[in-house]
Amino acid sequence: MACKVYRYIRREVPLLDEGSTVTEGARLMADRHVGSLVVTSNGRVSGIFTERDLLQRVVGIGRAPDEVKLGEVCSHDLVNISADATCIEAVLRMEAHECRRLVAYRGDEYLGLVKLTDMAHALAEQGRKGRDVLINAIGIATIGAAVGVIVLLLSQLPAMVQLAGRVMSP
Repeated sequence: MACKVYRYIRREVPLLDEGSTVTEGARLMADRHVGSLVVTSNGRVSGIFTERDLLQRVVGIGRAPDEVKLGEVCSHDLVNISADATCIEAVLRMEAHECRRLVAYRGDEYLGLVKLTDMAHALAEQGRKGRDVLINAIGIATIGAAVGVIVLLLSQLPAMVQLAGRVMSP
């Protein structure tokens, strides 16, 4: 069965309005133990704010986090994906857009974020399962062949005993 995006959507990513300060966003991220949050405008997704944004667009250039609004420093060029897409499609989309997160939707409904690391783990697990199936199939075939040889030998046992008896008698 193909790996599907909907199984790996992170729904616990917090949402915060674009008018909130970077300090509020960073505090929420720290409280929830997450590395990003979804920025909204009028109740709709408008951006993503990440730890990287905090470092590069605020702290790294000496801006005051208490004065900067999330809407000013979040990433607005979001890349979306359908929840029903495959994990391979998600990885290819991330690669094409040079991003590590996708915003997942089902129709117009926002569901959460999909992260590159989750897709990598999912695809690796799928590969392991496929390899396990192959190993099991080879094992079953080997056992089947061994059982077949044993059955063949047992079916010939009376003839072999008779032959041994003739060879051993003077």
